[in-house]
Amino acid sequence: MKVLLAHPGTQHARQLAVQLERHGLLGELWTGLAFAADSLAGRSALAASRLPKLGGLASRVVDGIPAAKIRRVAINELRALARLRREESLTVVHERNAVFQQAIPDATLTSTDATIGFDTSSWILAERLARLERPLFLDRSIAHPAAHERIMRDVAARFPDWAAGVGPRLPNVMAAEQREHTLAHRIVVGSPFVARTLHEAGVAAEKIRVNPYGVDWERFAASASNPPAGARPRRFLFVGSVIARKGVPLLLKAWRALQPRGAELWIVGRTSEHTRTLIPELPGLKLLGQITGAQMPAIYAQCDVLVLPTFFEGFSLVVLEALAAGLPVITTPNSGAETILLRPGLGQIIPIGDLDALVEAMRRALENSPPRADVVRATQALHAEFSWSAYGDRWAALLTEQS
Repeated sequence: MKVLLAHPGTQHARQLAVQLERHGLLGELWTGLAFAADSLAGRSALAASRLPKLGGLASRVVDGIPAAKIRRVAINELRALARLRREESLTVVHERNAVFQQAIPDATLTSTDATIGFDTSSWILAERLARLERPLFLDRSIAHPAAHERIMRDVAARFPDWAAGVGPRLPNVMAAEQREHTLAHRIVVGSPFVARTLHEAGVAAEKIRVNPYGVDWERFAASASNPPAGARPRRFLFVGSVIARKGVPLLLKAWRALQPRGAELWIVGRTSEHTRTLIPELPGLKLLGQITGAQMPAIYAQCDVLVLPTFFEGFSLVVLEALAAGLPVITTPNSGAETILLRPGLGQIIPIGDLDALVEAMRRALENSPPRADVVRATQALHAEFSWSAYGDRWAALLTEQS
């Protein structure tokens, strides 16, 4: 069996491509801009990623895939990246995704046994594959758009100053996603939370498969073995886009209410100029901006607790990264990590939007956070299920059972 993997951007598509190749299933990887790690372009991108403004290039390098299997629609991606600096992002991304899908020839679609596409970038592929009688496996990386609309309306009403980034989903994007759900042979999601939102929106339960993502446990091992320095402040860490959907305005209110002495809150993530005007100057609050993936183990090593009061996700990879680095986690069921954190010693799940619960959880973490070594021991039971190789094994089983 040979599989076409099609994703115009990055996300976890690299990891999936590597796993398909490991199982001998990858036909081609179609993407916007990617380079094989052993190619001149890949080596150059990795070298350039050490520069602050070019750090994101590392996400475009795929290690473990032969260059001959990578197909790029590079001009489309570069044009979209340039437009995103000055235009509304949802429109740009939707148009980029349409061009990307149309660039893949019919001959490529018929030369493989199945295609794996991703949400918001597979509706045209789904229609073409239906005509060609080839199955589409849809990787749905975030919860259903109907749940997004409902939750984000509440967020906008609660935090009106942050509502600029909380607009309704474009009707054409909603229609495209509905088409994907209708035509997909299977829909693969990262968490039970995403599966529940799909089922609530009318997607048949038998079409949905839950396959949680993984983490490179060894990559964060150095962070986990580096105990916090006794002289430094206790540190909470937030990692993600600094937007309302991720719960940032709630986190800022909690930090103001908590007013901890001798503690810090580090916020790591892309922050727009408008958002910076909404963030008050509070004692211990530090905005670090966007940090490259290569630098994140060092960030985790300097912090004590990950706090992610998100309203809406699919499966938050930073939860696994933090646990691998020995940090307990405070988050919500909507992070996708509910089943992980129900296990003792790893952190706490709080209700979404509950300010009092967030403040209390952070207060308890200040007073009695588990030692890093205890968290590391508690994660041992997770390694077999939440690794990228286990993720790939589950994908391989799903694909081959259909062949």
